[in-house]
Amino acid sequence: MQKELLLAIGDDRAASYNLRFLKEVFDSFCDLKLTLFYVAPRMATWEMDERSLVPRGTGFDEFKEYTKTKGERSLDDALMWIRDIAGCSGANVRTKVVHSRKGTVRELIDEARKGMYDAMLLGRKGFTWFEEVFENSVTHELLWRDIDFPIWICKQPPASPRHDVLLCVDGSAPALRMVDHAAYMLAEEPRHTFTLFHVARSGYETARSGRVFDEALAMLAEHEISEERIELKMVTSKSVSRAVLKEAVDGRYSAVGVGNHGAGAPNRLREMFPSSLSVKLLRQLTDTALWLTR
Repeated sequence: MQKELLLAIGDDRAASYNLRFLKEVFDSFCDLKLTLFYVAPRMATWEMDERSLVPRGTGFDEFKEYTKTKGERSLDDALMWIRDIAGCSGANVRTKVVHSRKGTVRELIDEARKGMYDAMLLGRKGFTWFEEVFENSVTHELLWRDIDFPIWICKQPPASPRHDVLLCVDGSAPALRMVDHAAYMLAEEPRHTFTLFHVARSGYETARSGRVFDEALAMLAEHEISEERIELKMVTSKSVSRAVLKEAVDGRYSAVGVGNHGAGAPNRLREMFPSSLSVKLLRQLTDTALWLTR
């Protein structure tokens, strides 16, 4: 089945990370159906019509034309990369520019839901000191939103190609949905393996860990993933994030997949806040993509 993906395109260098990640991961890159989506930012200084909340004023038309041109230039650069570097015809690619009235994050979420894409992809540079203080990046804000679709946060590609995915399993429904999503996306990409990774906090908790793995294995079996492509790993650690980060570095995976809400918090709190693991991985993964589901 053809995969359909939403790629957020911006003006900085990180905007190309999602395209470069896809080309590295998918041998069938040219067969993917891609929507390149550019959100032109709204200006806080626009004069607003209180009745319709639509920007107006003498400078609006000029700014709208400028941002449209700027957005189209970014999209043209992405299309050129797809055709000239990746060697694809571009027949499966469409572009879209919207002028934000709700904010970038809201526009991205609305498009993802309307288009029913298999995943949304964003490029992200390293976590900066500014974000450390204010935590207001698009990717960080998405973690806190009530989203019902997978998000791939693509970091700067490493110097040498990578493959395989690390799937963090803890018995929670979001983690199982991530296993399901990863298996669906990569079932027809046989060079990738799936490592099911469980961190036990006290002892090996053999009985519980067995159940966690069995549920994830059943999910992979539904997508006809062969046993040769599956590896199970279990470690004991007081810090789940530290154990995951170590395995991500040691295993040189293309991506780390987690449920955005883990098994450790009460249901009510779990629904309100992203897991501490997903936030820490967002900040600390350097050249490995982060895949998130709820």
